[in-house]
Amino acid sequence: MDRDPTSFQRWRLAELAWLLGFAMLTRWSALGDDGYFNDELFYFAAGHHLHDGLLPYVGVWDRKGPGLFLSYYLFAAFGRSPLCYQIPALLFAVGTAWAIRSLALRYTSRTGALAAATLYLAALPMYGGGSGQSPVFYNLFVALAALLAWQSAPELRQGQVSRRALLAMASAGFAITFKQTALFEAGFLGLWALWQLRASGLAALALAGRGLRLALAGTAPFALFALAFAVTGHFPEFRDAMIDANLRKPVDPGGDALGRAWALAFMGWPLVLLALAGLAIPLRAPSHGPASPRLFLTGWIAAAVLGVAAVPNFYEHYVLPLLVPLTAAAALALRHELWGLALGGLSALYCLAVGPSFNLVDRERSRAEMDALERDIRLRDPHPRPFVYQGPHSLYTRLESYPPSPLLDNFHLYFPPEDNVSRLDTRAEVLRNLAWRPSVVVVFADWPTSEENPRTAPLVRGYAARNCRLWFTRPFREVFRSYRLAVYGDCARSPGS
Repeated sequence: MDRDPTSFQRWRLAELAWLLGFAMLTRWSALGDDGYFNDELFYFAAGHHLHDGLLPYVGVWDRKGPGLFLSYYLFAAFGRSPLCYQIPALLFAVGTAWAIRSLALRYTSRTGALAAATLYLAALPMYGGGSGQSPVFYNLFVALAALLAWQSAPELRQGQVSRRALLAMASAGFAITFKQTALFEAGFLGLWALWQLRASGLAALALAGRGLRLALAGTAPFALFALAFAVTGHFPEFRDAMIDANLRKPVDPGGDALGRAWALAFMGWPLVLLALAGLAIPLRAPSHGPASPRLFLTGWIAAAVLGVAAVPNFYEHYVLPLLVPLTAAAALALRHELWGLALGGLSALYCLAVGPSFNLVDRERSRAEMDALERDIRLRDPHPRPFVYQGPHSLYTRLESYPPSPLLDNFHLYFPPEDNVSRLDTRAEVLRNLAWRPSVVVVFADWPTSEENPRTAPLVRGYAARNCRLWFTRPFREVFRSYRLAVYGDCARSPGS
């Protein structure tokens, strides 16, 4: 490798430019599309609604962590275009890829490191991470934590808890504030740091003291959020959303978790094979750090798998946290200058072919359909009061109007396994929204009754039938699924209202 500082800097800039350009290529079709994935449409709608002075878990309810709410609150401050969160998501994805590259350089070649980072960006859209899903953001903090933990290994082995080690734990702890399942990866990194400390020969009491410092750094981000809610008098609501609601949520309600898990694993078979090959290939001695990264990477992958399995519903985006350690391990298999480029390139092409990155026509239709949906509602009702019982949350953002219930995410209202999972009675919250006399009601057309909450769906559909007129039906195209929407209006002016 050329050691000339100027040449080295140029290589770094070229690699960064490559990752940025490749990320743009893989995410271009989604930019500006607020029909891409309803999860992130809810986060963005919630972010705007929080600007009305509401608190997460009190005025807007969900099980996601406060870090995600805070992020989307900040994104919402820049406007109502989905670009307000999609551009940060793109930059976070590039930052995560750069962290993977920086970590992989510690134990493999420059080719392997850059190929792994590129493969991460290619795989994101394949699992629904081509826009603003939550792991696209918190994966960066997990990757940074892993990189910093690895870099701090020499100090830890000498019995010293360096700033880098504390920052590693704090970064992993901040990831938990986005989604609680990041606890498994954070826990692994903490245990690995303790194992490094133990190699220094510290006495048990000294080891415990240093371990406590690491634990405090890891728990500080979540603890600070908890303290903020306690100070405002809303710690019970915070605890309920973070802990109790997750325990109330049914596990594998459809009884098909294993089948879906297998389908998701099979879809990503090149990443799995490359990661396994990387862990099996004999390693060259790294320039610094632990003697071998194999145990580190194996433990990290196992922790990420546990994080996915902890909520065994296995939707596509649940796999996104696994992509970071898998590609970091795959870097070992991609280290050869010729074969690494070939295998990495073919694997990236596979991800792009299987995933939705180049579904340009569908995404353009989605943008046009969302624009037409808003326009046609406003033409009939310039100041609507919408209740989107089923359908895109972006209507709330576009129409700048929100129903009164904290259960803004309609998934909590219509999906049967979500009934009464929150601290609020689901039926009572639907009645609360209907008492608000919404002037526009949006539901799925021809939706099977078996997939609707029997305590709430008849209330909403009955309200629409008695008090509203069917204006029109329209498609709603998410990245992996399409629905037909039935839009009812003139509700407040109908005879039965």
